[in-house]
Amino acid sequence: MTKTMRAIAVAAMALAPFVAGRAQAQLTPEGTTITNTATASYTDANGNTYTNVTATASVIVGFLPGVDAASPATVTPASPSTGNSLAFTVTNTGNGTDSVNVAFSVPSGVAVTGYVVGGTTYTTLAELNAALSVLPVTQASTVTVTVIYTVAPGKGGSTMPLTMTAHSIRTPATQDPTTTNISPPVSAAVSVTPDGGTASRLPSNGTQYSETFVVTNNGNATDTYTLLGATTGGTLTLVSVNGTAGTGSSVTIAAGATANVTVVYTVANAAAAGTTAPLTLTATSTNNAAISDPGSYTITVVKAQLTMSKTAYKDDQTTTINGTTDRVLPGQYIQYKIAVTNAGTAAAQTISISDPLPSEVTYQSASGDAAGWTISTASGTVTGTLTGTLAPGATRYFWIRVLVK
Repeated sequence: MTKTMRAIAVAAMALAPFVAGRAQAQLTPEGTTITNTATASYTDANGNTYTNVTATASVIVGFLPGVDAASPATVTPASPSTGNSLAFTVTNTGNGTDSVNVAFSVPSGVAVTGYVVGGTTYTTLAELNAALSVLPVTQASTVTVTVIYTVAPGKGGSTMPLTMTAHSIRTPATQDPTTTNISPPVSAAVSVTPDGGTASRLPSNGTQYSETFVVTNNGNATDTYTLLGATTGGTLTLVSVNGTAGTGSSVTIAAGATANVTVVYTVANAAAAGTTAPLTLTATSTNNAAISDPGSYTITVVKAQLTMSKTAYKDDQTTTINGTTDRVLPGQYIQYKIAVTNAGTAAAQTISISDPLPSEVTYQSASGDAAGWTISTASGTVTGTLTGTLAPGATRYFWIRVLVK
């Protein structure tokens, strides 16, 4: 190699890092022969002219690699979404025909499902690079690589950089990266359940009740929801929402997640049995104030309502004694059956029955229909106390045996 050729090669090596990755003026094509001819004219002392003489030097231009990768700065696909496409272009900024291969850095939340070059789809990066390596790209020409990708749920508002780096096949050290930020827009959605739940409650008398609503973030980004509890008609009074006193609060929920929100309330003591009242909770997105959803319960007021009967029987506990037509005799044993029935819509408890016996009879004994009764007598009054509760529709009774004086 001549000194001149070595100098050109050294210059090319020094320039190569600056050529990769940026557009530049058209370079002298590889293989071009550059010829430079100098001409000398002269005379002698007497003014005689002579034929000019020339000297020529030629050099041949070698290969200087260059690649320039480009892509959009930002794209905004939906989250979630599939079948998205993103085009990357690689320009041969060198001075001769070259081929390229590419590498990708794919962020979390994005999955590449294929690559397209020249109308052909490749499933894997290895297949893509095998095709690119034999695809000649002439000086100043470009090749476009289209990436097909999906975006995972819950990525609204995220910035996910996808980078492609293009390498020269002839000079692999020559490379250029380009990055596109995949930034799905925020999409807000919320669901509050139940829609039409029911609960039966007694008048509070100091008791606080609570109902649980489930708030679901159906959007694609973490969202903070304002919560508003409401009721109408005066039957219910709100105590707190999600632990905050009053009718309002807030909750932050990740995309796709849920939160249980408790609404605490009381029922008016004067509320009549069978009264119904609505209890609602509305969640409104702060990412998009136009997005909200209510959930609801219908609260029904229930009360216990006892009815009681007392019937006289002969001592066999089977034959009733008609208080108008039948007669009892002194010295005869008779039995009273006292029964209580819960005709209300809520369980009754702390049931106590007091029966002052008339002076014409003498108390003998008492017994309950089943376990749970505590029966006592004092000063001619029989008291029967029932342990536990008496469910709606249920009946319990006990017997009092007396002797007619």
